[in-house]
Amino acid sequence: MDGKQIVALADRIAKARTERTVMDWLAGETAGLSEADAYTVQFAVHDRLTGNGQNRLAGWKVAFAVPAQYEPLGLSGPGFAGIYQTGVRPSGARFEKGWPIKAGVECEMVARIARDVAPANGAYTAETIAGFVANLYCGMEVVENRYGDPSKLNGVGRICDDILQAACIVGTEITNWRTLDFAKVQGRSEHEGKELAAGPGANVMGGAMISLAWLANRLIANGRYLKAGDVVLTGSVHPPQFLPGPGNAKSEFVGIGSASIVVA
Repeated sequence: MDGKQIVALADRIAKARTERTVMDWLAGETAGLSEADAYTVQFAVHDRLTGNGQNRLAGWKVAFAVPAQYEPLGLSGPGFAGIYQTGVRPSGARFEKGWPIKAGVECEMVARIARDVAPANGAYTAETIAGFVANLYCGMEVVENRYGDPSKLNGVGRICDDILQAACIVGTEITNWRTLDFAKVQGRSEHEGKELAAGPGANVMGGAMISLAWLANRLIANGRYLKAGDVVLTGSVHPPQFLPGPGNAKSEFVGIGSASIVVA
């Protein structure tokens, strides 16, 4: 994909995002795209959605944390995408009808970064990245189906458009997170009291600090880095669960805390 094609695709995605219209054309436009080009498109979309001064990039998300998620989508490994300030909400946030476009939820831990994670001598690890974490929270990612039939959209198409990202819900602060066995925590999500999905923390690359270190290294490889104040969705313990209708949805880490939303 050449520069003009990247610009045109980024313009089209950003326009659809701004107007909140369904991108049922995205699968065809991104078929055969390389992962490298997909991230170039994603970064160009970031520039467009933050260029009017009314929004800004507030952090990042980790996605497709295990082979069972990324391999069927034709990707070589996990992915990452941007989080926007307008989408960072407290637990209990209410979403009006029409946005997100068919909401879904994922159960995730949210990290807030204490200071810039600059390039270092060697890769960051779960142990070294922990020193850059100011706070950790039980959280929820709100995703949305902007594509009509999402099963038709492969991994690179999802990367171009921030991997279904709609909002980051910040719930209960985990004050004792440094003592947690991240692989063994149990997360779950429900809608109107009915469980949608559940899974262990091990589904997030083996644990939230492992995925956070992976993200730090991948951003640096792409000429970016985690910044002080950034929020990070560290990866879901279960696949996206699209809600069957309006109502209350909750994601929780059992015995630790939760985050919730109301969808009109």
